[in-house]
Amino acid sequence: MPSLPAPFARMIEVRGMPCTVTDTEDLSPSFRRVHLAGERLKGREWAPCQVTTLLVSPTAFRRYTPDAVDAVTGRMSILFYRHSAVVPGPPSPGDAWLDGLAVGDPVSVMGLEATRSFRARAEPGTTFVCGDATTVGLWSSMIRWLGDRGRVRGVVEVPAQDVPLVRDLLPGVQVVAQSPQPGEALLSWLGDAPPEAVTHAYLSGHGQTIQRARNLVRTRYDLHRSAIYTQPYWATGKVGL
Repeated sequence: MPSLPAPFARMIEVRGMPCTVTDTEDLSPSFRRVHLAGERLKGREWAPCQVTTLLVSPTAFRRYTPDAVDAVTGRMSILFYRHSAVVPGPPSPGDAWLDGLAVGDPVSVMGLEATRSFRARAEPGTTFVCGDATTVGLWSSMIRWLGDRGRVRGVVEVPAQDVPLVRDLLPGVQVVAQSPQPGEALLSWLGDAPPEAVTHAYLSGHGQTIQRARNLVRTRYDLHRSAIYTQPYWATGKVGL
């Protein structure tokens, strides 16, 4: 996401949907769920894969994926993953903003939209998902949204301390402890994954891992390229996609 001079960033922020933080839940050292409410959320069409943009410093924007939106009551929640909980050094702008967020704080929600190539589809059969800790909220929302219309299988890698929590959040999905090298544990699991009939697949999270995982998923589950949807959330060597 871009950074802009503070006056221009503020001009964009004031055009968003004004919301207020109504609650925060620290589910683990790495995961915090933030609940928001705003009148302009009412009547919004929402499905998993949609993202919103938040101003996390006077000059920096970041995109996040809501894990629930109630268009009747005008409420929304976002499950945030704190990179700084496991990565040494100063927190990122997004983590620093999240750490300072409190009930009653105003938040401007800028948009709720998905790209054409990465949208939730309520199709029968098995949906395969693949990602890392940054995608847990996305897959959790997809499981709830699909309900009895289809089942979700797949694999995510998360910090070892968060494996029990994420297993509860993502029933049916294999949760493996990540290693220091992004994607290593996930790709290892995919290399030995059991055969299964899969209708389509969603891959998200670390950009370089997605590139490698796409070929593994395509060959192991005999999927056409058009049935595999990808959306990187971050990439090694880049700041805030």
